[in-house]
Amino acid sequence: MDVTVIGGGPAGLSAAIYTARAGKDTLVLDKGGGTTRQVDWMENFYGFPDGISGEEIVERGEKHAKRFDAEIRREEVVKVTPDGDGFVVETTDNTYQTRGLILATGASYESPAIGGIDDYEGQGVSYCVECDAYFYRDAPVAVVGAGDYAVEEASALLDYTDEVYLLTDCESLDADEATVSRLETAGVEVITDTVDRVAGDDHLERVVFRDGDTLSVEGLFVALGAAGGTDIAETLGIPRDGPYLEVNPDQSTAVDGVYAAGDLTGGNRQVATSVGEGADAAVNLLEEFRGADYVDYKKLDTAAESA
Repeated sequence: MDVTVIGGGPAGLSAAIYTARAGKDTLVLDKGGGTTRQVDWMENFYGFPDGISGEEIVERGEKHAKRFDAEIRREEVVKVTPDGDGFVVETTDNTYQTRGLILATGASYESPAIGGIDDYEGQGVSYCVECDAYFYRDAPVAVVGAGDYAVEEASALLDYTDEVYLLTDCESLDADEATVSRLETAGVEVITDTVDRVAGDDHLERVVFRDGDTLSVEGLFVALGAAGGTDIAETLGIPRDGPYLEVNPDQSTAVDGVYAAGDLTGGNRQVATSVGEGADAAVNLLEEFRGADYVDYKKLDTAAESA
């Protein structure tokens, strides 16, 4: 196999389209599911003014990749090891030899142990501030989480509403002091009480704490995510930045022949961004195959302007 893409979401399928169209034998390994498929509806994806579901975006991507003969298999990758000039990819069903590797496993969002949390997903409970904050303009909202990610999400919500709460759910707040200070200045209230459940009629209306107290909110954003694919990265020796993989501007990692794209690398976790990063990863992997060095044209333009 020339290229194996691990992950069949927007980033992985975008990469597969490029490598397969370039005539490279391309295999996409995807265990199924994925956060994009779980998105009921999005209205900010380029080219779909009337909106489109996450499920349909993935299905269209699969159809597009298959048009150029990319092979898509529903298999879970359990191990990747270097082997000469390439890699051995082991799944629960098979073993594959590949020359290049693109990691696009996405981010795995943890679902907190809060009663009713799954029942209100899409009805007040969200896992993406950038995706859904627009729907809660000037409304009371809360973020569940106790780390830097949760603090950053709470910060981002302040662009849409002044009433933001950070619920650590009995955990100690573990985040950058400067960021926490910004939240305090903005008036974000940190609540450390244990969350018992969420409640409401057809839509989320309140958070209920274990001591019986309640907090009225219209939106609850879960920020406990940790990037998927980190086990693979660790076995290959790819450095991480917290839960995310460190990548260069061309989406390459510290390991030759391995590129990464999408939510796995952090960033704003948008489908449009993932599609672009997948394309970048594929194009630059193809360049590596041809023996060409990556050229950062932005730096060249800046240097020319300064000359």
